[in-house]
Amino acid sequence: MTKDEFLQFLRDPDVCKEIFEIVKKGGKPAVVAPQVQPQQKFSSIADKLKTVYPNANAPQIQPQPAPQIQPTPQPAQPPKNNAPKGSGSLADKLKFLRGHLDKVREEEQIAAAKAQEKSPAEKYTVISNRRCPICEKDTRVVKTKSRINVEKRDLDYCIHYKDFDPYLYTVLTCEHCGFAAEEKKFSGAWPNKLKETLREFLKQNDMKFPFVEERNAEDALSLFELAILFSEMTDQSKGRQAILNLNAAWVCRCEGFADRERDFMEQAAVDFEVALENERWPINGISDDMATYLCAAIYFLINEYDKSTTWLGRIMNNANLRATAPKLFEQARDMWQDIKRANKA
Repeated sequence: MTKDEFLQFLRDPDVCKEIFEIVKKGGKPAVVAPQVQPQQKFSSIADKLKTVYPNANAPQIQPQPAPQIQPTPQPAQPPKNNAPKGSGSLADKLKFLRGHLDKVREEEQIAAAKAQEKSPAEKYTVISNRRCPICEKDTRVVKTKSRINVEKRDLDYCIHYKDFDPYLYTVLTCEHCGFAAEEKKFSGAWPNKLKETLREFLKQNDMKFPFVEERNAEDALSLFELAILFSEMTDQSKGRQAILNLNAAWVCRCEGFADRERDFMEQAAVDFEVALENERWPINGISDDMATYLCAAIYFLINEYDKSTTWLGRIMNNANLRATAPKLFEQARDMWQDIKRANKA
């Protein structure tokens, strides 16, 4: 077949259609087309195509199925701490039971250790009985133990203790009638006239404070207020009230109540001034020299340096104090120097 005959052959629409169908079905043309004699006749178009494209009837390529997406393998889960199944060996079961019993025993030991741990109040206080001087009934009171670790001392002798604040328990109170006072006054003798005055007052006013083994700052400050109130009603000692106000200020300082601390400090300073001018000392074990120093220290701590200097002058001008109370004299002199430096700054 010549080139022109072959091109004429391809222009036949029936041939083109048949070629398209063969190609669509995957037929491939022969690499080398056989030479067809010009005299060769074909009975049909199909015969012509079979001669030109001998692999037209080659087996069709089957489409490959889409790959299946395999699920991502999950990591092996650790075995649960359950009892071994019935199919396990006796050794496995015994091993599990021993491990379970050891765990139970360990949990019991931890729980027992926690139960034996004491709160600060339980560790540093003890409950004892006292006879109330007003209603004369036995009442429970909380007392602090003597050995408590000290961290530091302030100028006004406020002691900062480690892990516990004993000032919370300075005031004792009767759980029956509500009377409150520091221990020395609570345990002391009271004239009958004063006792009757307080009994009548407590009958008309419910002042009973519920007994608690562990106090917070609010509890303690309320009891200080009661003790000061009962002092005003009975002995009217400004020196005693000054000490109670100062102790209440220490509670505020140790517990972080700065605003209330200043109020108690100011009142303590005023009470000390009145008591030093009008009352006989010692009061609650505090001498007049010590009260003078405390008055000066309070004014110094609330930044009233002029008033502090006035009371320090009484100590510095006391010729005998250097010999009788050298430590107190040195503390007063150091405070005097601190005031001079503060005024220069």
